[in-house]
Amino acid sequence: MARLALLFATVVWGATFVVVEQAIAELPVFHLLAYRFALGAVLLAPLAVVRLRRGGRTVDWKPLLRDGTLVGVLLFAGYTFQTYGLLWTTPSRSAFLTGLSVLLVPALGWVAGSVRPRLLALVGTGLAAAGLWAMFHPWGALGPGGVAVTFNRGDALTLGCAVSFAAHVLLVERTVRRHPVVPLAVVQFLVVAALSSPALLFDPPSQHPFTRTALVAVVITGVFATALAFACQLYAQRRLGAVETSVLLTLEPVAAAALSLAIGRESLTAGLAVGGALILAGMLVTDVGSPPPEPPGAAAPRA
Repeated sequence: MARLALLFATVVWGATFVVVEQAIAELPVFHLLAYRFALGAVLLAPLAVVRLRRGGRTVDWKPLLRDGTLVGVLLFAGYTFQTYGLLWTTPSRSAFLTGLSVLLVPALGWVAGSVRPRLLALVGTGLAAAGLWAMFHPWGALGPGGVAVTFNRGDALTLGCAVSFAAHVLLVERTVRRHPVVPLAVVQFLVVAALSSPALLFDPPSQHPFTRTALVAVVITGVFATALAFACQLYAQRRLGAVETSVLLTLEPVAAAALSLAIGRESLTAGLAVGGALILAGMLVTDVGSPPPEPPGAAAPRA
């Protein structure tokens, strides 16, 4: 059940690349982020309250709000880069580049002094670099209609997203050991919604009426890709090891590419196939070569 739950979350996250790309054609980026994360926070808030009452714990709100704000800012940066990047890049390319955060975690951890990269991690980085070359080289970078696609601003923004998500993973690894998981998730969702909401003042929602596409995107990303998918991930990670969890999460870009190909958003090319395979191989090798994190202490929250 844990593996099925994580697989479901991974497929949902992969599928949202196409959904978001369609939504931002009709809805401003920050409007979508504000609606999505506000909805996710509202849906998870009752669960957070129930968990806290059942646990009978006294929550130290000041550190929770502080750490939740920090991880929320990084999450906001990641989704901002990713969502804006989809204005100029394709869903599968966005998914693969976002997945590079798995490779950047050991690199950023080494710079911060918290992770010492191993040989397999370096090999994985080389495989990912080769995959990027295969994806963006002219011989394998033909999009729909046979138009050549080169590295563009959308790809650059998505790389910024990968860096933000990698930093987010490293910070969450520390903060999640000090706070209940669900309340921490609610706080970071509220932070993302709050940082996105000023756009509603400068660009009133009345100027962007909800179309059917926009409404479906908000529901899918808010209910499924935020509240439900994160709940499934939390459930799964209570029962699966970190390495197995990371390996299963590498299915996200595969799901995004498969859906993008299925709906005809882009065509299958040698570059996409070879590059995607090399990047996935790099992710897997990096995960296998990464040391497991130390288990949380006995006093660490379990909800």
